[in-house]
Amino acid sequence: MKKYNIRKIIYRLSVVLSVFLLVSCEEFLEEEVYVQYDPDAFLQDQAGIDALLTGVYAAAEMSQFVARDYYQILNEFNTDIAFESDGGLERFVLPVQQFNFNPAMPFIEGTYNRLYAVIARANNVLLVTSELETLAQEEIDKINAEARFLRAYGYYLLHNLFGPTPIIEIPAGASLDEIEAIGKETPRATEEIYRQYVEDDLLFAAETLEAGGVSTRVNKGVAYAMITKFYLNNKEWQKAADAASEVLSLNYQLYPDIVELFSVNGENNNEYIFRTECVVGTVQTNRYMAHAFPFRFRTEPNWVNFGAQFRTYTAFYETFETQDLRKTMFLTEYVPNNTTDTTFLVRDTDGNALDQVRSFKYIPDPDAQGTNHGNDIPIIRLADIMLSRAEALNELNGPNQESIDLINEIRARANASLIDLVNYPDEESLNEFILAERAREFFTEGLRREDLIRHGKFIEGGIARGYPAQPFHVLYPIPQAQLDNNPNLEQNEGYN
Repeated sequence: MKKYNIRKIIYRLSVVLSVFLLVSCEEFLEEEVYVQYDPDAFLQDQAGIDALLTGVYAAAEMSQFVARDYYQILNEFNTDIAFESDGGLERFVLPVQQFNFNPAMPFIEGTYNRLYAVIARANNVLLVTSELETLAQEEIDKINAEARFLRAYGYYLLHNLFGPTPIIEIPAGASLDEIEAIGKETPRATEEIYRQYVEDDLLFAAETLEAGGVSTRVNKGVAYAMITKFYLNNKEWQKAADAASEVLSLNYQLYPDIVELFSVNGENNNEYIFRTECVVGTVQTNRYMAHAFPFRFRTEPNWVNFGAQFRTYTAFYETFETQDLRKTMFLTEYVPNNTTDTTFLVRDTDGNALDQVRSFKYIPDPDAQGTNHGNDIPIIRLADIMLSRAEALNELNGPNQESIDLINEIRARANASLIDLVNYPDEESLNEFILAERAREFFTEGLRREDLIRHGKFIEGGIARGYPAQPFHVLYPIPQAQLDNNPNLEQNEGYN
C-alpha cells in the first residue's frame, strides 16, 4: 500500500495553485509541524480526506466582496435591473456597466483565478483518492463525486463568463515541472469537449450522491439542479426539462413567505437547494446591504452605509403589479438623517424616472456587525428550477399547461395575478413572459445576465441604455495576465 507524504501533497497543491494565480516563490520554507499523529497517515483516513475536501468548498464559497463582484458587478450591473454609482468603486465598475470590457478589469482577473483555484483543489482531492486504499470504494466514490461536482461548478461559472477555457488535469505521479508546464501550455478546450467534460462530472455526482443533507454541501439535488442550469444555458431543452424533473421529485418546497425567505429568519429553508451560509463573526458574511442603503439613510448603529451605491432602475421596479409582494422588497422613499422631508426614489414631482430605488431583498440583519450581515446567499433555489422547467417545456412544445402551472406557483406565492394559457398563443409570447418573471423573482441574485444572453436580449438591452454593446460582449475577455502566462491561450473574439 502506497504511503502519502503530507508535505509533498500540500507542496504539490501549492504549485498547482501558483500556476493559475500567477504567484511565484523562489524558496519554500521547511517548517517543523507539531501534530499528535503521523503526517504521512493524515490523508489515509476519512477525517484527512474531509479536511482536504473542505479546502475545495472554501475556495468555491462566494461571500463578502467576492459575492458582490460575481453576482452584482459581473452579472447584474450590465443588465436592465440595477447599476452602481458613486464612491471609490464606481470607476472600476463603469467599464462593466458601459460595455467597455477589457482584459485588465480586476473583477474578471480575480474571478478567473478563484475559479481555477477551486478546480486545482478538486483535482488534488482526486489525485489523492486515486491511490487511496484505506477506505471502501463506496466512500471514495462519494468523495470523488463531491470533488468532481465542485470542479464542474468552477468550469460552469468560467464558461458562463468566458466560454470554454483550458481543462486542467494533473496525471498521477506528475513532477512539479510537469505540473507547471500543464498550467502554462494547455490551450482552450473546444466547446464540445468542454461541455462533455462538465456534463460527465455533474452526472457522476448526481448518480453517486444521495438526496438530503444540508444545502451548503453537494448532494443529489444540488447536482441535478446544477445540471438543469447547465443544460438550460446551453439550450439543451429536453435534457434541461428532464433534469429539472429529477429535482422536483425530491423533497424541496417553496418557502411560504417570499419576503422573509431572504432574511436571517428565513434561513435553513427547504427552498434553497444550494447556498452560501453567512454567519456574522466569521469570514462568510453578506455585504450587500452596505451598498443598498441610500445616502443619509437612518441605519442602526451596528450597520454601515457605503458611499458606493447599488441602485435599481425605475423601469424595472414598475414591472411589478401593485399587489405583488416582491414589490415590497424595494425601498422607494425615506426620510434622511437630520431632516423631516421625504426623499422619493422612483420618480420626481414631474414624473421623471429617478433610477434610485434600492433592493432590500436581503432584509438588513439586526445583529449585523458593520458591513457584515448574516443573510444566506442562494446559489440555486427551487423557484429557479421550476421556471427553468417551464422555459424548457415551452421551447420544446410551445405554450403548455404544465409551464403555466409552474409559473403560477411562483406568482401565487408572491400574490401576483395568475396567468392563463389562452393568453399566450405562441412560444415567443410565453418566453417573453418567463424572462420578465425571472427578473422579478431573481433580482439581486446574479442571474439576469445569463438569462438575457440565453434569450438573445443582452446586447440589445445594452444598446437601448445607450452603451456600445456588440455581439462579442456576451463573453468577457480572458484576463491579460493569463494570456501573458500561457502563450497557447487564445483571447475571445473582439478583444484582440
